[in-house]
Amino acid sequence: MIIQPLFFLVFVEIIVILTLLFRTPLRRPLITVLDALKKGRGPVISTTIGVTLLVVLISILFNVTKLQTRAKDSGNLNPTDQLLLAYHILEASLLG
Repeated sequence: MIIQPLFFLVFVEIIVILTLLFRTPLRRPLITVLDALKKGRGPVISTTIGVTLLVVLISILFNVTKLQTRAKDSGNLNPTDQLLLAYHILEASLLG
């Protein structure tokens, strides 16, 4: 569902950070690609992606809050709700 793209995004971010941190042969091309993204349509695309991720994060947090209030009302969580809560918390931590 949404976990695999989030893991992919986290790994790509780690690779970009490590590439920029150390002097590797890929550092110069990565800097030029990042500069090209900043010019022209780059800010529009990054803003769109950022807003989309923010909406998804708000949705996940809303689902977590809904599960927690259901647990508060009934007194405890059944195993399915526990699994859903853990899944949504993992999604929110990866997305955040």
